[in-house]
Formats: sequence, structure tokens, C-alpha cells
Amino acid sequence: MKWKKRLLLAVTLISFISNAQNLQFSQVLNLSFSSNGTNFSVPAGKVWKLETVGLSSYSSYFSISVGGQSIFLKNTHTSYGPVFESFPFWINGGQSVFLSGLSSGVASVVEFNVVP
Repeated sequence: MKWKKRLLLAVTLISFISNAQNLQFSQVLNLSFSSNGTNFSVPAGKVWKLETVGLSSYSSYFSISVGGQSIFLKNTHTSYGPVFESFPFWINGGQSVFLSGLSSGVASVVEFNVVP
């Protein structure tokens, strides 16, 4: 019975190892967006790591919408709640991304290739 458990464990580990993927640096992107928002697409086979956002106004906020779900990642406008930043933020390939804020800005993104 012990050997069956060991065999199952070995098969499971080999399965995880064979399905593992690595990330390989591709490029750095500086994505400009307007206060009305700007659409971007993460290419298939890529992953984006959103590192930070620079805003054109001190009193502002930044949100991202991935797959229709809006998420606030930065707030510097105390009227909207506490000041905070929630970076980095990872986005899978094939996703549609909408960047917006109270003011315009630039998002700093590191793009990786997904390598099997």
C-alpha cells in the first residue's frame, strides 16, 4: 500500500513539473491613458506586470478594468478615501484592459513571454 502512495506522489510531481511554465522578460511599456480611459490588450502568450502609475494631478485616482471588473489600484485624492497604492498587479495574456483615472497618466508595465 505504501508503494501505491509513493507512485501516486511521483506521478503527481512529474505532472506538475511537466506543466510548469516560466516567464521570460520581453520589454518595458509606458502606457499613456486619458482621464476618459484608454483600452489596451495583453497579447496571447504574454503576461503583464503593472508596476506603478504616474498621474498628471496630485489629487487623483487610478483604476483598471480587466474583463469588465473594475479595480482601484491607486488613490491620491483624500476626498475618495484613504491614500493607497496596490502594486504590482499581474494580468494574463489575452485580456482586454481599460486604464482610467480622475486625471491622465502613464502606467509602467513589464511584459513577459510565457515559455513552456
